[in-house]
Amino acid sequence: MKIYKDFNYRLREYILKKHGSISAFCRAIGIKYPAQMAPYLKGKSIPGKKLLEQLEKDGADIDWIMHGKRNKVISGLGTHLMTSSYKLEMELIMRRLHLLYQQLDETHSVPFDAYAVLNCNLVLDEFTSSFEKFLGYNNKGLWGTHFLDLIHPNERAYVHNYVFIDTEENARCELSSRFKHANNHYIEVEWSAYGNNIINKNREEQKEYIIVARKIDNTSINQQSIN
Repeated sequence: MKIYKDFNYRLREYILKKHGSISAFCRAIGIKYPAQMAPYLKGKSIPGKKLLEQLEKDGADIDWIMHGKRNKVISGLGTHLMTSSYKLEMELIMRRLHLLYQQLDETHSVPFDAYAVLNCNLVLDEFTSSFEKFLGYNNKGLWGTHFLDLIHPNERAYVHNYVFIDTEENARCELSSRFKHANNHYIEVEWSAYGNNIINKNREEQKEYIIVARKIDNTSINQQSIN
């Protein structure tokens, strides 16, 4: 039977929903090194007989993981995710975000107030609503905005060179910067950027960045107007 594309995303979904992390999954089925799962999770290798048997013993729906077909009727949220390309894309982004957190710390999530996804051109084009609310903008107010335009002019060059120049896959950068608020002033923000290489719709590899941010405790707003 032909193996449908994106089996690696379904494999990730199963692992994270049941075990919470790649490491926990590996411990459960007896894989010594989590790195052994990397070729399968990136879609570069197809699971062999041994791994499929381990997955089946763990309770996985092999037909769904490998072929995209479930053994039972899907209802509720699952149906909507399967039939809505927008919601499916959201699930893929959230899984990527979750995986990046697991790489940072396998034991707990890092708290944050807002997040956004930047494409390879550093433009905010996915799921910006929490980031817009965080900075006081209306819904869709930041859609298509270049990320560096939100940084104080005096800090843009540093941010660009530190975060976005020759960043390796899954590299994590942490810093604090002044961000442009909708009310014409800057606020101090603690934020992180996670670089990741993904395969786009044209099956080409490109860079994306997950930005997570939170206000610094007892932040004082810089009242300097933006000229």
